[in-house]
Amino acid sequence: MNGIRIHFRYILLLSVMALLIGFGSARVGPSLQQDPEALKAKAWEAWEKGEIEEAGKLARELVRIESEASSGYHLLFLKNFLEGNYGEALQIYEEIDPKYAEYEELDTTVVNTYLYLGRYTEAEQFARSRNMEEYRIASLKQLREHPLKVRLDTLTVIPFAKGSLHEYFPDFEVELNGEKLVANVDTGGAFLHMAPERAEELGIELIPFGKGLQADTETDLYQGIAESFILGEAILENVPVVTLDSLKGKKYVIFGTSILSQFFSTLDYPNKRLILSPRDDVEFQEEHLSLLSPDRVEIPFYLAQTHKMFARGAVGEHENLNFFIDSGLVYVRSDEKGKPRQAAFTAHPSMYEQWGYDSEDVKRKWFKARHPLALGSLQQDGHYFTTSALEFGPFEGVKIHGLLSHAFLKKYAWTIDFSKRRFIFTSQPKE
Repeated sequence: MNGIRIHFRYILLLSVMALLIGFGSARVGPSLQQDPEALKAKAWEAWEKGEIEEAGKLARELVRIESEASSGYHLLFLKNFLEGNYGEALQIYEEIDPKYAEYEELDTTVVNTYLYLGRYTEAEQFARSRNMEEYRIASLKQLREHPLKVRLDTLTVIPFAKGSLHEYFPDFEVELNGEKLVANVDTGGAFLHMAPERAEELGIELIPFGKGLQADTETDLYQGIAESFILGEAILENVPVVTLDSLKGKKYVIFGTSILSQFFSTLDYPNKRLILSPRDDVEFQEEHLSLLSPDRVEIPFYLAQTHKMFARGAVGEHENLNFFIDSGLVYVRSDEKGKPRQAAFTAHPSMYEQWGYDSEDVKRKWFKARHPLALGSLQQDGHYFTTSALEFGPFEGVKIHGLLSHAFLKKYAWTIDFSKRRFIFTSQPKE
C-alpha cells in the first residue's frame, strides 16, 4: 500500500505541475514582456481587492518567471486554500522556495490546510518543524489525541428555540457532554465557544490558546475538547471548544461555522428551523432543497482561516466589496419610532468616510443606512449600521470591507454548500 500511495502522490504532483507550468505554454503571453516586479504588484493588487480569479491568472504567469515563481505559487496556494482545494494547495506549497521572503507568512495557513483535511499529526509535526508558538503546538497535540468524529445518516430538522435573544441571535436545543441546553448559532465562530467557567461546569478541561478578539475586545483564549455535541440527529464527538475570558459570567454556548461546515446546512429564518443533511450525499441534498422554495439565488463565497466566510457585496454604488458573513452581530437599539432594530452591518469608521457618510453619524456608532445594502444580487434598503474599532481582515491577504450579519440574512432561507463554495438563498417560505 505504501508503494501505491507514493505512486499516486507522484502522479498528482505531475498533474498539478502540468496545470501550473504548462498553462499557456503554447505561446509566450504579452505579460511576460512586462517588468516582473510590475506583474507581481498587479497580481497582489488583484488579490487584495478580492479579484481571486484574475489574481490566479496572473499568478500562473508569475510561476513561469524564475525570480518571481515563489510569489506566484504563494498566490496559487492561497487561492486553492480559499476554494477548498486543500490537497492541491499542499502540493503547490511544496514548490515555494524556503528562502522566499514571505515563506513564514504561510505557516498558519498550512496548519489550517492540514486541519481541514483531518491530518492532525501532520499539522502538529509541521508546527513543530516551523517552531511555532508552544500554545499552538499544544492545541494541535490535543486535536491529534482527540480527533473530531461526525455522524449524520439522514436529513434532520431542528426548530429554533425561544431564548431571550432568539429574534436577534437564533438558538437551538442541543446536548453537550450529556447535558441538555440551548446553544446559539454564530457564523463568526468556529466550533464551540463559551465562558471558561461554563466549560468547567460541562467537564471540559482547558489549556491556554493565546489571545483573540470578541467583538472589539482582546481577550485570553483557552482550548478544550467536548466529548459529544448532539444537534438534531447529528452526533459530533471530540469537538473543539474555545473559551473567552470576555464571556465570563455569561451562560452562552455558541456553535459556529466549523459545526455547520460538517454538513449541507440551511438556516431557514422565515420558517425558524435549521436543516442539516450529509454534506456530500446528492440524494439527501435533493430532499433537503425540496423543503425550500425553488426561487433561488446562488452567491459564491470563500472560506478563510479556520471558519471565516466572505463574499462579494456592495454599499450603494460602492461595489465589489468583500464582506465577512458573520451572523453574530447582536447590536440592537431603538429606531425613531421606538422599535428595536438590529444593526445589519458594521465597518471601520474609515470605510464609512470613503462611502460618504456623515462623520457625526459615524461618531455616534449607530445610524440609518443612506444606501441599499447588497450581497451578490440580493439588495435591501432601510437597515441600520454600526461601527467597529477593528478593521476586519485581511483574510489570507484579501481586504475585508465590513461585516454583514443577521438582520440582513434573516430575510431568507440561507443554505451553505461548503463543498461547492456557494450560498443558496430563497426568499419565500415554501407553502
